[in-house]
Amino acid sequence: MGYEKFVLAGGDKSALISVKNALTATGYTYIGYTKELSNVLRLIRKYTPNLIIIDIKRNFRKLRETLNIIDEELLCGCILILENRDEEIINFLKESRILTYVVKPVFDENILQITEISVINYYRVLEYEKKLKKLNETLESRKIVEKAKWILVEENGLSEAEAYETIQKKSRDSRMPMKNIAEALILTGGMRR
Repeated sequence: MGYEKFVLAGGDKSALISVKNALTATGYTYIGYTKELSNVLRLIRKYTPNLIIIDIKRNFRKLRETLNIIDEELLCGCILILENRDEEIINFLKESRILTYVVKPVFDENILQITEISVINYYRVLEYEKKLKKLNETLESRKIVEKAKWILVEENGLSEAEAYETIQKKSRDSRMPMKNIAEALILTGGMRR
C-alpha cells in the first residue's frame, strides 16, 4: 500500500474534516468531496479513488442502490460513517464485499485503523476477483477444447489423445491459442480427411 487516494461525501463537514485531517497526516491523498449523496458515483468515476468515506446520516435508503453499484463493480473501498449502529445497515453490509462502517464520534485512531483494513480488504477482493476471472476463462477454454476434441474423435475417427495432439499441433504451428483452434474446429465441424 502507498499513497492511496480518497474522496469524502456527506453533510457533516466537521466529521469529514476530522477524517480528512487524520488521513492526510498519515500519507493518504485527499482528492475530492461532494455534499450531495446523489453525486457519489460521479465523484468516484471522475477521480477513481482507492477509498470513499461517506457520512450517511439518515440517508441510507436513498444511498442503498449507489452502495450496491460501488460493491458490485468494485469501484473503491467504502467506509460509512453512521450516527449510531443500525441493524438494517449492518445486515446490508454483511452481504457486501468492500463496504464497512464506523459509528460517530470518529476518533483519529479508529478511522486510521478502519481505513487501513478497508483498503487492504479492497485490494484483496480485487485480487480474488482477478484470479476467479482467470480460472473461469481457463475452465471455459478447456470446455471448448474438449468439445473440439470430441468432434475430431467422432468425425475423423481419432483417439482422444490423437485429437488433443492434433489441436495442440495446429495451435503451435499457427501460433494461436488452443482455444481459438478449437473454436474454429467447432464452427467447421472438424477437419475433413
